[in-house]
Amino acid sequence: MKLGIWATILICWAATGAATGITNVPAQRVSETLETMQAAVLSGDSGAYMAQIDTDDPKFATEQRAWITDLSRHPVSEFRIEPLQELITGITGLAGMMHIRFHWTLQKDQIERSIEFNALFSPMSDEFDGPWLFSGRGWEIKLDDGSGLRVLADRKHKELAANVLEIAPGIQRSIEKNLKLTLSEPLAIKIYPTVQELQYSIAPGYINMLSGWNEPGESIKILGRSSISAERISSLLAHEIGHAVSFEYGPEIINAPWWSLEGISELVADEYRSTSTKNREISIAKQVARGDRRSWEQLSDFKGEALDHSMYVYAQGWSMVRHITQRYGKRARNDWFKAMGHGASVQEATLKVLKISFDDLDRQWESEMLMIAEQTQQAP
Repeated sequence: MKLGIWATILICWAATGAATGITNVPAQRVSETLETMQAAVLSGDSGAYMAQIDTDDPKFATEQRAWITDLSRHPVSEFRIEPLQELITGITGLAGMMHIRFHWTLQKDQIERSIEFNALFSPMSDEFDGPWLFSGRGWEIKLDDGSGLRVLADRKHKELAANVLEIAPGIQRSIEKNLKLTLSEPLAIKIYPTVQELQYSIAPGYINMLSGWNEPGESIKILGRSSISAERISSLLAHEIGHAVSFEYGPEIINAPWWSLEGISELVADEYRSTSTKNREISIAKQVARGDRRSWEQLSDFKGEALDHSMYVYAQGWSMVRHITQRYGKRARNDWFKAMGHGASVQEATLKVLKISFDDLDRQWESEMLMIAEQTQQAP
């Protein structure tokens, strides 16, 4: 395990920045970058925004493209970037750092929000008097295991970061074996100190509560907690690594129904939970018996109605994917996902791989739930 020098660098920056003899040109260029970013957000100009982003890290670039694209769905009525200190420069190869605060108000609710963090900026070229780019959050802790896995955190979550670095490779290997897939690139895991900062890293308009996040081509993002148990962090990591691995099913897998994507991630995380899967199954079966379920269509669109039924997305999704796994086997389940990963609809994939219609699969699953509920009621 290697402990990055980031914490030391941040301390040295303040001590050395003023003594380097660098002119105010970098500060001026960073100010211009922030002004352009601010204007681009307010106008919804994704091209102008991305022109200010350091794309050397492809995961960060993907995250930022998603960030600015989301504004078309959740526009802001106000957005402002407030520098809270002078730009600190003078460390070769690391460019500069500035503590900044982001202020924004969404049109849909007109609630004023803000977060702040140390932000990094890098010159576009070796010439410091040229354009400077936004390079993201300045993480105090940067760990790697020598194989490409990176874990980034603030100083408060140094111990958690070390634990994540230790357990993530084993979880990844287990899930890859289960899904018969291999990650195409090493994981990057970012541990955010607050839920507000985690939300903002996704998009200004993302205001749902969450503890983890992953989308194709992005870092795994989790919420840091100083008192989180080993079991809780393992199951959370397994769920998010499950997403990362399952995205290898094919280029169109992100368009599969949301319930199926959460279902497979929940299923592979079962290995890392002490709670009984049987009890969870019984609980869902009783809900179905009461008529308390949602249609699969209601649970399909991550950006639509399914957001209003997220509890059912995870529960019913887990239950259906578990049903497919137990009745048809892991190989068939994996082939079902691969079909969707290459453009098949859930109806087409079900008919092609499982040899029944999706409506029949739904009736099959519901019948199983009703049978479990009845057996539980009859049990002494």
